[in-house]
Amino acid sequence: MDEETLASSRFSKGKIYGVLRAQVTSDNGEYHSDKSKMTHYNLITTDDGPNQMPEQYQINIDIQSRDAPNVKCVSFDSFSIDNFQVSDLPYGFTPLRSDSDEPMAIDLVRKPLFDVNLLTQSTALSADEIATKLDNYLKEGNPNVIVFGTKYDDGYHQPEKHYGLQRAAKQQKPSRGIDDVHLNQNIGNDGSAYQDGALFIETGDSDQKNYVAFFFCFANQCGSESNYD
Repeated sequence: MDEETLASSRFSKGKIYGVLRAQVTSDNGEYHSDKSKMTHYNLITTDDGPNQMPEQYQINIDIQSRDAPNVKCVSFDSFSIDNFQVSDLPYGFTPLRSDSDEPMAIDLVRKPLFDVNLLTQSTALSADEIATKLDNYLKEGNPNVIVFGTKYDDGYHQPEKHYGLQRAAKQQKPSRGIDDVHLNQNIGNDGSAYQDGALFIETGDSDQKNYVAFFFCFANQCGSESNYD
């Protein structure tokens, strides 16, 4: 199934669920919009894998969507599951079907990678607290990251006022990016099973790679399939 079909069948216009493997080239840290009151943690990455033309992506991680802390975050310093091998993913963006037959599609409720209560029952953190946790792994060394979420390309379909396109024009950031790097069940028009977001950060050397995993959700989200339905 091509990207156009995936986009039209599952998401709002132009958004495609999938996973990006790329290298961090710039860590922009926190960005707070006075207009929307939303705070993101932003990265610039390049998917310069072997035998391909490199493309740049913004990575936009929601770390607060109002004035008070309302995003929960859990991380694992060494994350490994036998039937979920992020190390096997190719560089670049890979579209994923949002269904149970897609082995790499994340659903933290129906196909949990860990006890989801560790996330949903945790205390919401402030934007600064989440940014500090991310800084520990992303501020130095330009690590490789594997990011599950929705791909957008604002250069083709979004109005000029859109967040990603504004950053592209005014701050010389790439118009292409990954958003929704969080639990994506029952959230606005994007809510559906088997399309949750997550962030994996590669550490260690080429002989012994390790992955630090981050998972995010908003405080008003619950942790059982019956509630989502």
